[in-house]
Amino acid sequence: MRRSFLMLGAVLLAVFALAPKAAHAQTIVSMGQGMAHDCFIYAKAGVKPREGVVVCDQALARETMMNKDRAATFDNRGVILDRLGETDRAAADFRQAMVLDPTLGDPHVNLGSMLIKQKRFDDALASINRGIELGVSFPHIGYYDRAVAYQMMGRYKEAYFDYQKVLEIDPNFVQASERLKDFIVTRTPAKAPS
Repeated sequence: MRRSFLMLGAVLLAVFALAPKAAHAQTIVSMGQGMAHDCFIYAKAGVKPREGVVVCDQALARETMMNKDRAATFDNRGVILDRLGETDRAAADFRQAMVLDPTLGDPHVNLGSMLIKQKRFDDALASINRGIELGVSFPHIGYYDRAVAYQMMGRYKEAYFDYQKVLEIDPNFVQASERLKDFIVTRTPAKAPS
């Protein structure tokens, strides 16, 4: 039986000391059951991450999947690994997902989140932009992570507008509302022509 996987997003906050938090998109199994579906459930629920990694490992080792499905499972395992603080392993899984299916945008955004944690903001921005360009399941996550990268780079105007974009897409995304409290918007009068 062929299982179909679809990239969708769910928010997982990545802990980033003294900085805005980045978010992850996760992969959801749209049809079928099995260990790959269970891997998604662990990634989405955010509970018992060590058990979740074992389930994802078993899915990758035992289940026959199309490349897109395997990519989705690597992406989910990466999300779980990040919860465990295993940033390097998570980044490797996001990269593997991109190799298996370069058309999926969510692993690019997720890798961007890892790169933010590593303070590699230019690389994070490139990865997140690529994910947004490819299309992500929940665009507000991509724009939020991009805003975080911009803010950490001191590019406050771009960050402000991306946080605003997040709230246009999802008015209830609390993290963006909280980040906007960091900004003071002023209007500078235009200079008279000389």
